[in-house]
Amino acid sequence: RLAVLLCNLKPVNMRGVKSHAMVMCAVSEDGTTDVLTPPADCAPGDRVFVPGFEHEKCGEPDQVLNPKKKVFEQIQPDLRTLEDKTAGYKGIPWQTAKGPVVSLSISYAVF
Repeated sequence: RLAVLLCNLKPVNMRGVKSHAMVMCAVSEDGTTDVLTPPADCAPGDRVFVPGFEHEKCGEPDQVLNPKKKVFEQIQPDLRTLEDKTAGYKGIPWQTAKGPVVSLSISYAVF
């Protein structure tokens, strides 16, 4: 199964294993989680973007997010699934070159 991963995190040890990424999930009000899913014809490593926030307009992504800057924590309140279960940032759907990223089961969820 394909999943969306946030990959430019500072590596941390989790249960004795070094983790370099975070699996992106939608979480409903009752705590149900669903892994965000790219289109089936995507390949591992395909870029996920938000129209209007592409790196050409906003700069290249950081090689590693600086945990002291709390970048993810700043954008997290604006991350949620939309009515059609598409992952969104500020109401704009996440995209890949092959189509949108979705939750298979949860609308109006937070990440």
